[in-house]
Amino acid sequence: MISIKEAARITGIAEQNIRYYEKQKLLTPGRNAANSYREYTGEDLRRLKLIRLFRSLDMPISEIRKLFEDEISLREAVNRQCRRLKEERDKLDNAFEFCSSIHESNLSQLDVDAYLDKMEREEKKGSVFSDFAKDYLAVIKSEMKREFSFMPEAMCGNPREFTEELLKFARHEGMNIVITQESLSPRFEIDGVEYRAYRTSGRFGITVHCEMVHPEDYIPEGMQEKKYYRYRFLSIIALPVLIFVTANLWLIRDMFSDWESIVIFAGALAVFIANLCFLYYCYGKNYKG
Repeated sequence: MISIKEAARITGIAEQNIRYYEKQKLLTPGRNAANSYREYTGEDLRRLKLIRLFRSLDMPISEIRKLFEDEISLREAVNRQCRRLKEERDKLDNAFEFCSSIHESNLSQLDVDAYLDKMEREEKKGSVFSDFAKDYLAVIKSEMKREFSFMPEAMCGNPREFTEELLKFARHEGMNIVITQESLSPRFEIDGVEYRAYRTSGRFGITVHCEMVHPEDYIPEGMQEKKYYRYRFLSIIALPVLIFVTANLWLIRDMFSDWESIVIFAGALAVFIANLCFLYYCYGKNYKG
């Protein structure tokens, strides 16, 4: 057991900061029975060093607390912080570019209204694209949540083994999983969403497949239902469009030198677009597949 002064010297964290982290419930040191002074163990020192590391990376106190309380995994916490830092870097890059565009040398010459209008236009333009990209990414991630698979380390030949492999995979991926039914076709929940699982055997070994029990009811948190179904339909037709264009690259390459290729490509593209329009007319407006 060591004092707070010694803990500060060993960890490089000021005493007042150590007290602050204690108030934030990041650690709970013991107390000397005789004088009620704080006493720190080796585990307390390790926790303080972890706090110093994560705070040096600008990780929020609330996130560190979740990490210590096993509410999130280390990988999930690090990934979240990487996203925060990237967003902050993008903001700083945009601010730097805007600052570089200010050429006036005197405050009296600065047309503040013009610069504010320019800033609002840039923010609005960036916001529209950012919102679209964010929503589309949320839909793509939701498709990955509807069905996913992994290759277990064990054969999953009995319910207990199957459950252990599911739990192991969930820990690795930072998933909040609850097993509701153990069997060779187990049921479980991830963040309150019900799943079922089954296994298949192939030349490379056992594969565990997981799928939502009610995928038709799933909508990403914070997204409107109609918007989600439109974006999901777009995400599903994007793959065949990509395959079509890739398969016809040789025609695109020659289309400016060979009129026959132009006619073939234009005809095929027209038929393809007509089919997409037909699909959207039939299913796209109310798509809930």
